[in-house]
Amino acid sequence: MTSIKSTNTAASGSSHKSAAQGRQNLNVGIVLPTEERHPIGWLATRALGAEIEWRNGPIHIQWFVEKSRPALWSSDLSLKTEELPENINELDNDLDVILGHGLASQKIEFAVDPAEAELTLSDTATLLTRYLSPNLTRGTHPAPSLQNSILVDVNGDLPQAVANEVARHAMSRTIPVALLGAEADQNRFVQQLKRHNQTATNVARDLDPDEFGALIEYAAVVVTGDAALQNMAQVLHGRSVFINPKPAEHTLQRELWAATSGTSLPRRDPTTEAKIQRLAEIVEQTALLRLGRSISNRSGAQERERIKQITLLQEQQALHWNEQRRRSKETIDYLRQEILSVESKLNFAENEAERNRRALQAQHNRLNQLEMQTAERDQGPARLHRSVDWRSVLAQIERDALKLLHWLRRQFEKR
Repeated sequence: MTSIKSTNTAASGSSHKSAAQGRQNLNVGIVLPTEERHPIGWLATRALGAEIEWRNGPIHIQWFVEKSRPALWSSDLSLKTEELPENINELDNDLDVILGHGLASQKIEFAVDPAEAELTLSDTATLLTRYLSPNLTRGTHPAPSLQNSILVDVNGDLPQAVANEVARHAMSRTIPVALLGAEADQNRFVQQLKRHNQTATNVARDLDPDEFGALIEYAAVVVTGDAALQNMAQVLHGRSVFINPKPAEHTLQRELWAATSGTSLPRRDPTTEAKIQRLAEIVEQTALLRLGRSISNRSGAQERERIKQITLLQEQQALHWNEQRRRSKETIDYLRQEILSVESKLNFAENEAERNRRALQAQHNRLNQLEMQTAERDQGPARLHRSVDWRSVLAQIERDALKLLHWLRRQFEKR
């Protein structure tokens, strides 16, 4: 991801070696952290280096890793790293300032610890929103088919409640499950998911920092018990769920739905910007104090060159931000057009349905009329029955009269 690489705008060579000529460029060494499960601190320190370069340019950055702690992320091809000597004072002739977390305890004259500006590694991680932009991480994702998946950081034996809620959520949202962590922990979690007829995919353990950053950037939700990873997800997009030692299923369910429903927001710390600016000032003042000169003693040519370098970097960053805004506007316009198109199609469908309903009703009425006409032609017009059938009445009178005559005849014969 080129946005956090050092541009190396200044030529090599220590500035304090040419004190008579003044400050031409600032040589800064940055120590990358290696005591971590995931390359979160590594990514954050890279972002910090790019920020210092932007604020203090022109500078030349050299990246160091501690010799006694070999770099876990040596596959990071975006940086050329060197081993930090046991005696950091050996770098006195090569560097103006060396920057790294934990250097305050070593009492080195040209070392600067971000803690001097009250800047923690967690605070530094907030810079990732500037340097892990989606357009730069899109092609770096280690498993494109697993983008927008539930990313579970399995570390140790996770409770069954976590597997239950992850499986339920994956089934209801129809999204895949991806796993980070040791192979044994992953196998155990996969067996827990199989009870719910769910599967999970291992995205490998040997991810380089860029791949890891892309993986977190594109995750639909990050489920983890690692505070640093949870903080990184909160900074990038806010879609994270922290696993407590004894999680409750209803709590996990609520947090999962909240994280993927768009109600979670990225974490913002308004004090971070001031801390980083203060750290940049400390870095520059440390270098200038070693030259025995104040900041105001720069020559006009030096100041113009420095302003030119800073302006160039600022213009590049402004172009990048404008491009991001332009793409955002294009995306918003495209979505707005899609919504208008869908609404137009819906209105057309409703009008068409109403027209078809009226046509169907007219056809139904015409069919009834034709059926009545056919019945009238086949059977004649319908006639109403009279109220009295006189023929039947006369026939009944005749029958009654015959009965009466037969009775009278029998009476006369008896006499």
